[in-house]
Amino acid sequence: MEADKNEKSTIVSGSSALAVWRTPPIVRALLSPSIADEELPLSSRELNNVRSAAHRELAVWRNNAFLGRRGRPVIAESALDVLDSIVCLAPSVTLPVEVLVPAPADRRRSGLLVSRVLDPVLARAHSQRLTRALLVASPELTLLTLAPRLSLERLVMVAAELCGSFTVFRMPEALRDAIERMERERVLPRMGSWVPSLDRNGRLTDLWARPPLTTPGRIASLAREAKGKRGRDKLHRAAELVRSGAASPFEVRAGMLLGLPPELGGEGYGGFEHNVEVRLSPTAMRLARRRTCRCDLFWGASDGWRALDLECQSFEWHAGGERGLSDSDRTTALQSMDIEVLLATWGQFATVSRFDALSQTVAEKIGHEPPARTPEFLAARAHLRHEVLTSWDALLS
Repeated sequence: MEADKNEKSTIVSGSSALAVWRTPPIVRALLSPSIADEELPLSSRELNNVRSAAHRELAVWRNNAFLGRRGRPVIAESALDVLDSIVCLAPSVTLPVEVLVPAPADRRRSGLLVSRVLDPVLARAHSQRLTRALLVASPELTLLTLAPRLSLERLVMVAAELCGSFTVFRMPEALRDAIERMERERVLPRMGSWVPSLDRNGRLTDLWARPPLTTPGRIASLAREAKGKRGRDKLHRAAELVRSGAASPFEVRAGMLLGLPPELGGEGYGGFEHNVEVRLSPTAMRLARRRTCRCDLFWGASDGWRALDLECQSFEWHAGGERGLSDSDRTTALQSMDIEVLLATWGQFATVSRFDALSQTVAEKIGHEPPARTPEFLAARAHLRHEVLTSWDALLS
């Protein structure tokens, strides 16, 4: 829902806004009493038990710092807006909540709020209604408010998540058990087309599939509109570098290490797309027992070189992935259509010597040469690997 530009409301931004965008709708429904309760496949007693247990784990209810910290008072309206919506925010945020204010004189810091200054016209034009009292920065504006504190590489990673078909959300154990049970019994509502990802043992992971929240084009558009604002230039560069369509953190990392230009430490193998849907030939359909396959990183055929599908092998299923399709069925089907298939593991990216071998293999398949291992390139690559191979949970650290 777009914001009413004539109505005053506090705008959640930065890491707090990102946390909101990462929260599955089913989590909000399970933890926030509403008229939607009757649509949930749990009895009132089960729902109350889940809510009680989950809320005991949430950081918001375990943090009373805002009760004891003294200093200049926060803006009363912003504080009341946040407190009025705290049940809705609780599944997502930790305290203090980041909000936007129109002028430096309005900045306050407390245990409840951290305020950042941004032009109110730009902020309201790029925010959406979250609750009666709160707005949340759009995905594009969220990136702009994060840009000053993130490296370019990590900003690209967050942008890739928002432009991708996945998110990462760590939920309370009580809620995890309830969602696992509903998914196992096939009664979990698909709210907003969000789908949980399970590991090979049927356990819920932190990975969820959902429709993309933005595009590189929309990010670039905001960057142009935000000329002169802090973080604008970095956001514009991130919009140029980010690839849309990734379905997991592994795919994002693989795409950056292989695809970013050598001056940023990447191998420079551009031209790929994430999760291209390949329509199978009749023979391939019989081999795979399906009509299409999705390719994690796909380089199309060109200049006598065959198309290449690089598959990111993981202990987790990709969010919304092809759970019933084996690696051998996929590989055989695609190879029958003259598409090369490489199955890449995390270890091949995490270990430098193994990554060099993988890079050489990819280069040979697509008709490229790996970049020269000059001191400048190796330094840039070491920096890129330090940024990219961090835990996804630590991107904002």
